[in-house]
Amino acid sequence: MLMVQMAGGMGNQMFAYALYKALQEAGKDVYMDDFTHYGEIGRYDNHLEKIFPLSYQKGTRAAYNDLTDSSLLLWHRVRRKLFGRKEKVYQEKDALTFEEAVFAQKDACLVGYWQSERYFESVKEKLRQEFVFDWAHFPKEALCFRERMERTNAVSLHVRRGDYLSGKFAPIYGGICTQAYYESAKRYMAEKLGDCVFYLFTNDADWGRAAEGENVVFVDCAGEDNAYVDMALMSCCRHHILANSSFSWWGAWLNPRQDKIVAAPDKWLNTSEGTDVYYGLCTVRINGEGEVTREGL
Repeated sequence: MLMVQMAGGMGNQMFAYALYKALQEAGKDVYMDDFTHYGEIGRYDNHLEKIFPLSYQKGTRAAYNDLTDSSLLLWHRVRRKLFGRKEKVYQEKDALTFEEAVFAQKDACLVGYWQSERYFESVKEKLRQEFVFDWAHFPKEALCFRERMERTNAVSLHVRRGDYLSGKFAPIYGGICTQAYYESAKRYMAEKLGDCVFYLFTNDADWGRAAEGENVVFVDCAGEDNAYVDMALMSCCRHHILANSSFSWWGAWLNPRQDKIVAAPDKWLNTSEGTDVYYGLCTVRINGEGEVTREGL
């Protein structure tokens, strides 16, 4: 059996589920590990079943312990001490590089982020039918924003602040989505589209309100407990300017328009040269100096 380990926030959970569906489509006996990083001691909520009308085969703690050789029973602990751990784990080597070898696994716990459409090309239309938001239960403010977006040449603009700018995450994510990147991306959109409105999504509400301008509208109707509202509204925009974030990646991917322009930072992480994260989605890439480095899929 295979078990896909879920980790991280909403965007990362969606990538894990997408891999699960692709493996299932390939005839694999596959389950989801939705417990090791979630629950009472977990940092994140499980958004998959809460937000979307989907279900999946749930792995068990016993099966997880068997695959990872992590049982706390005394004789297992003694055996590991004497002979070492005998785990069956496939660890993703690069979060941004497609690894076809994952589909050859037969008995393993799959640990990684799987951030590329290459993993789930075979089921992407099925995913579009499952990753559907229930607008009937959205706040009134969100419905008003959606109507405004439908009437304008709307461009989502995602700015991730907070943990991306400081601390241990700065060496990984910092210096990529700079002010120059965003200004260049906005100019690019204006040149291609003419009049457009940028709908700003950010996890820093005070900064977002201060950043509003003549054609920049801060979308302020979600909150930490219902951030999915932001992703849903991103998907309602016609075009997109991404942060190096799986959250805005999915916001753009869920937009079904074939003519959408999706601007992304030239590199996704400072720690990886992988480019498969851009596959099938990003139409223009811009570096931290504001230079367009690539156009076209």
